[in-house]
Amino acid sequence: MEISVLLPAYNEAPRIERCIREVTRAVRRLTGSYEIVVVEDGSTDGTPEIVETLAKNDNHLRLMHSAARLGKGKAVKKGLGSAAGDIVVFMDVDLATSLAFLPRIVELARTRGGLVVGSRHVKGSRVQRSFKRTLSSLTYNLLVRLLFWDGIHDHQCGFKAMSRGVANFLQGSVESNGFFLDTEMILRCKMRGFPVVEVGVEWVEVRKENALGVRLFRDSLKLGLDLLRFRLSTNRL
Repeated sequence: MEISVLLPAYNEAPRIERCIREVTRAVRRLTGSYEIVVVEDGSTDGTPEIVETLAKNDNHLRLMHSAARLGKGKAVKKGLGSAAGDIVVFMDVDLATSLAFLPRIVELARTRGGLVVGSRHVKGSRVQRSFKRTLSSLTYNLLVRLLFWDGIHDHQCGFKAMSRGVANFLQGSVESNGFFLDTEMILRCKMRGFPVVEVGVEWVEVRKENALGVRLFRDSLKLGLDLLRFRLSTNRL
C-alpha cells in the first residue's frame, strides 16, 4: 500500500463525514493504493457509528475504536502501529491545513525518507489566526529552538507525512500521550538523524463547536512543562 492517512478523532460527529470525503478526494488524486484510518479516541457523540456506516461502502476506510479516552498522543501512536502504507500521513479532522499541500508533503516524505511537517511560520505560509494564539505559538517555538537548536519553526502543526521507517521508529520511541506529541516527534527524529523538512502551508484557525476547546494558558503551560521535562530527560541520555 502506498499511503496511509491517519485521522485522530474525539467527538467529531459534526464534521467527520465531511473530513473523510474531502481527504478521500485529495488522496485519490495521488494514488488508488491508500487507506484512511480514523483513530477514534473514546468519543461519546456517535463519531464511531458515523465512520462505521461510511466504511461499509468504502473498503479504503477503516475505524480504530477505543472504548476509553487515550489522549491524542496515544491515539496517534496506536494508528502508526496499525498503518500499512509506505508513506504515513496524519492530520487534524478540522482540516485547518489546506489539502492542496498533501501532494507536496507526500512527495517529500517519499524522496527524502524522513519526516515532513506543515509549517505556519516559514516563507510561503498563509495563516488566519488570532493575534493571541499567534504570539503564543511563536513564543513556544522560539523556546524549543533555544533549548534544542533544531532549526524548526513550527513544532505543533497537525499536518505531517513520514516514511514507513520513521513511522515505525516514532511508534516505538515517542512517550507523550498528549499535545506534546507533535514536538516530540520532531525532536526524536532530529536526535536520531532522520531528515525533517518544513513546508509552508495555508492554515485557518477552526474553533470546535459545542466544546471548550483548547484553553490557551492552561495548555501553553502544560506544553512548556512537557518540553522542560523532555529537555531534562535527554540530558540524562
